[in-house]
Amino acid sequence: MSTVGAAVLGAAVFLVPPAVAGAGSANPTPMPSSSIPYPCKTSPAPSATPANTPPTAPGTPEIVRTTLNVVRLRWAPATDSDGIACYYVREDRGDGTFAVVASFQPAVTEGDVYLPWPPSGVPSQTHNLYVVAVDTKGAIGPASGTVAVTIYNDVITPPSPSPSPSPSPVCQVKATSTTWNSGMTTNITITNTGSTTVRDWRLAFTFPNPGQQVTLGWSATWSQTGAAVTATATSWNKDIAPGQTLWIGFNGTHTGANPTPAAFLLNGASCT
Repeated sequence: MSTVGAAVLGAAVFLVPPAVAGAGSANPTPMPSSSIPYPCKTSPAPSATPANTPPTAPGTPEIVRTTLNVVRLRWAPATDSDGIACYYVREDRGDGTFAVVASFQPAVTEGDVYLPWPPSGVPSQTHNLYVVAVDTKGAIGPASGTVAVTIYNDVITPPSPSPSPSPSPVCQVKATSTTWNSGMTTNITITNTGSTTVRDWRLAFTFPNPGQQVTLGWSATWSQTGAAVTATATSWNKDIAPGQTLWIGFNGTHTGANPTPAAFLLNGASCT
C-alpha cells in the first residue's frame, strides 16, 4: 500500500476511531482526547448561568488538493467569545454516526487529512467530511457544510488477459483409396505447410456417400457419426512440426461407390 508523508500545518492526523453517535448534533459525545494528536485544551464549562455559548460553524471545507489517500482541506474560521480550542474534521457515516478523522490547532484553518484506502478490489471510496469548532470551555459548535472526498485505490488488479488464440493450421491433406467389391483401404497424409507446430491435431471430413464406413484405422483414434469422420492424435504423434508429414489411414466398407471426401479440416482450419 502506498505511504504518503505530508506536512500538516501545526497538526497531525490519526487513524479513524470507532463511530460515535450524534453526527448532526451540536453537542455530541466528546471524543477521547488520548487518540487525537492535537489535544483540544479546554477548561470545565461553568456551572453558573448564563450557559456557555458554543462557537459558530466553520465555513464549508474546500478541497485544496488530493494526493493518493491524503486530502488537504481549507475552511473559514469559526468565532467564539471564549476563544477556539481546536477544530475537529469529522466523517459523516450517513447512518447518524460520525468519526473524527483529524484535529487541528485553533489558528489552523488548512491542513492534510489522511483517509483509509478503499478495500481491496474496490476502485474508489467517497468520504463526506465536515468541520466543527470546540471552544476553550469545551463547547462544540454546529457542523460546517459537508464536502465529498473520493479516494481512488492505487492498487488496481488488471483483468486477466484473454488467452492468445492458437494460429490456424496451414496444411495440405492428400487421400488415396484402394477399392474392391464392398471394401476399401484409404491412406491419408497430413503435411504442416505453416511455420508453427500444430498441436493436438484433429482431422475431420465427411464421406460423400452414406454407405462409406470406417471399420479399422491406424495412427489415430478414429470415430464416425453418420457420414462425419474424425481422426484425433495419439499420445505419440500429437504434434506436427512445420514441414512435417504425418501418415494415417483406415480400412472400411462401401455400398458400391467410394468417392474421396471433398474437404478436410485440421483443427477446424481448411486444408488444401
